[in-house]
Amino acid sequence: MASQSFVSQVIRGSLLISGTAIGAGMLGIPLLTYQAGAFPATFITIAVWLYMLATGLLLLEVTLWMDENANILSMSKRFLGYKGRALAGIVYLFLYYSLMVAYFSAGSPLLSAFLQGVFGIEVSGASANFIFGALFFSIVALGLRIVDRINYILMMGLGASFILLLGVGIKDIKPESFIYADYGKGVLAAPLLLGAFGYHNVIPSLTTYFKKNARVMRFAIIGGTTIPLIVYLLWQWMIIGTMSEELVLDAVDKGLPITQALMVLTHKPWTSITGQVFSFFAIVTSTIGVAFAMVDFIGDGFKMKRNGRSRFVLSLLTFFPPFLLSAIDPSLFVIALSLAGGFGETFLNGILPVAMVYKGRYISHLGSEYRLFGKKMLVFLFTVAVLVIVLEFFILF
Repeated sequence: MASQSFVSQVIRGSLLISGTAIGAGMLGIPLLTYQAGAFPATFITIAVWLYMLATGLLLLEVTLWMDENANILSMSKRFLGYKGRALAGIVYLFLYYSLMVAYFSAGSPLLSAFLQGVFGIEVSGASANFIFGALFFSIVALGLRIVDRINYILMMGLGASFILLLGVGIKDIKPESFIYADYGKGVLAAPLLLGAFGYHNVIPSLTTYFKKNARVMRFAIIGGTTIPLIVYLLWQWMIIGTMSEELVLDAVDKGLPITQALMVLTHKPWTSITGQVFSFFAIVTSTIGVAFAMVDFIGDGFKMKRNGRSRFVLSLLTFFPPFLLSAIDPSLFVIALSLAGGFGETFLNGILPVAMVYKGRYISHLGSEYRLFGKKMLVFLFTVAVLVIVLEFFILF
């Protein structure tokens, strides 16, 4: 029974982590890695996965030092002082509110198309945003058990639609397409992939949910990051193996998701429908993961409980600002989102965990149930994060 309980917890934790990581951004990953080739794309994807796995386990180490319900604000204040807390809070809010605005902007039209196609209900604009927000606000406000169950169902839908998309193109793979390699262009995909593997924001919440069971959390993090790794690799291999350069560059120029190019390749309209379904599941699983983590983050900041009436208020604070901003003008956040991905993710999921672990271990001399890496590896991980920020600055400016 204990073994079954452990396995069940690991599976549920893994699905919440992978659901948070796999977002609509994966539809854009092949547009960048295509020009690098299959082997460079594979190399940089695995390298980024290992990096994000390592820093996630480091953040778990910090979380286990803290009291129950502690989140990024409490952690950064304890280990990095008030200035560190302020910086972490600003970056966190900027990044994840920007992501929530993007999810509203991308998810609302897909939900609107579903309501019109299935029920004949026509909604658009602010009304579609409101329905999208109200639906997921209700799920998150009811608590993590409901989030857990709904996420399980949504992840099954995500997996099924992804398998269908793979089935569409895999028969058209040309082996000679895998010969080309440009490792320089592969490195340029690192900032985007760091954002695509982002899941660290749910670690504090899940650690509390699983009653600080370090063993469950370690396996959940390993399993939850391995699922996106497999998905991203299969997806890139299929696109690189089937698509012509003209189709991919046309999608880049027009700002279209790769599923639109896939529809052109197959000449089957239902490919686009399957792509929309997959995009919707990718968006909503990420929305749920980010939203329930933000509830804990805001609750930590205001020192509020995470249940009952307090959870309702925290959920409102999580969903109302992005609803309002996306309804007013979502295009204002396009630049903010691109900046947040490269700089925000790298700071929060790279520099911050490394800095807090270094302070906890070597300055505060705190013990750990487990210890991942030594001082030299921490310095290496910190250096990589700084280099990625420099690379993102180079790419954007």
